[in-house]
Amino acid sequence: MILRCLRRLAGDTRGNVAVLLGLILVPLALAIGAGVDYGRATEIRTTLQSTVDAAALAGASAYTAPSAQTTAQTLAQDYVTKGTAALPSNVTVKSTTVTPGTTGGGNNVAYTMYVSVTVSVPTTFMSFYEKAIAVTVSAMAKNPVVSATFDTGSFVSYACDLNQIYWYVVPPGGGVPDASAMNLLWSNNDGNPPSSVSFNVAASAQIGFAMENTTGGRDPNLGGCNYGNTMYRAQPGDTQWLYSSMQPPSKYWNIAPGGADTGTHATYPTNQDCALVVEKGTYNKGKGTWKYPSAPQNKCFTASGHGEDSYSPGNNTFCYSCTGGPKLSKEMTNAAPSCSQLNGVSYQYDWNDMGAGVDNLNYGNDMQYAFSCSGGSGSGNGTSTTSVTLTN
Repeated sequence: MILRCLRRLAGDTRGNVAVLLGLILVPLALAIGAGVDYGRATEIRTTLQSTVDAAALAGASAYTAPSAQTTAQTLAQDYVTKGTAALPSNVTVKSTTVTPGTTGGGNNVAYTMYVSVTVSVPTTFMSFYEKAIAVTVSAMAKNPVVSATFDTGSFVSYACDLNQIYWYVVPPGGGVPDASAMNLLWSNNDGNPPSSVSFNVAASAQIGFAMENTTGGRDPNLGGCNYGNTMYRAQPGDTQWLYSSMQPPSKYWNIAPGGADTGTHATYPTNQDCALVVEKGTYNKGKGTWKYPSAPQNKCFTASGHGEDSYSPGNNTFCYSCTGGPKLSKEMTNAAPSCSQLNGVSYQYDWNDMGAGVDNLNYGNDMQYAFSCSGGSGSGNGTSTTSVTLTN
C-alpha cells in the first residue's frame, strides 16, 4: 500500500510547469533588463557620436592655418562641452580629448582635429553585478592643406607713404579680421623686401589681403616724403586700412585689425572701389609663365557700374555720376578667394593706396603682386580637396 502511494506520487507531474516557469522567468527578466540598460547606453552612444562628429568638423573647419590651431581646438572643445552638458544628469563624463594635428606629406597634408569622449552610463536592472556601462566614441576630421604663393615679381615701390601688405583668413562672419590673424607679407619700409613668400593654408580657407597705408610714413632714406594732406584729408602720420575681403576695400578704412579706431583724419568713400583691381592670369605652357591684362586706370568702381568717380590726369578734375563703367564685383573677382576657388589659376592684385595730393587712381603703382596656390591630394592646384571630411 505504501509502495503504491509512493509510485503514484512519483508519477504526478501536474506542478512541474509552474516550477519550470519560475526558473525561466528569472533569466528572462535579467535578459530584458540587460536589453533596457544596453539600449539606453546605445542611445547615449548615438547622441555622443553626433557631438564628437560635429566637434571634429567644426574644429577642422576653423583649423585653416598653423596660427589658427588654438582657436580651432577651443571651438571643438566648446562643442564637446555643450554636447556633454546636454546628456542626462546621471551620465558621468569620464574623459574628453581634443587634439589638433597634421597628417600626411607631400601633396596630401591636412590639418586634423581628433575628438574622443568617454562617459559612464548607470544601469538599473544590471546594477547588482554591473553598476555602469562605459561608452567611448571618437571622430577625426581633416582639412586639406595647400601651398599659397605671394609673388611681387619685379615690382618696386616709389610711394612716399608707408605701405605694407598682410594676408589673413577672412572671419567666418566677415568684417574686420582680428589683429592675431594678420600675417605680414611685404613692406616698402624694408630696404630689401621679399619678392616671393609661400605659406601653407587650408584649401577651403578664404584668404584676404590688407594694405596698411600711413600717409607720408615711409622712411625718407627709402623714398618717403612729407607731401602734406591727401585729397581724402588724411594728414601726415595718419594710418588707413584697405581690406580685400570688403567691397569696397575702403569700407572700414579707419578701423585697424582687431577693431580699434586709427584716429585718421581721412574720409574715404564707402560706396565705390578706388583701391584694388584684380586681374585673371593666362598661362603660357611653352614658356611656363603667367601673363596678366593691364589694370584699368583713372577711375573708381561701383556696385552698379554707374555713379563712379573718374580722374583726368590732364586737369585734375573728377567726373561724378559717370556711366557705363565696369562693376565693382567684376574688378574685384577673387579679391578674397580660397585656393579651391582659384582652381589653379593665378591672379594679379593691383593696389592704389588712395594717397597723394590728388588721387591718381593708378592701380598697381602702389603695390602689385600675383597670388596662386598649388597642392591638394596630388591635384597640383588644390581643387580636388575642397571640403572638410570625417575620416572615421
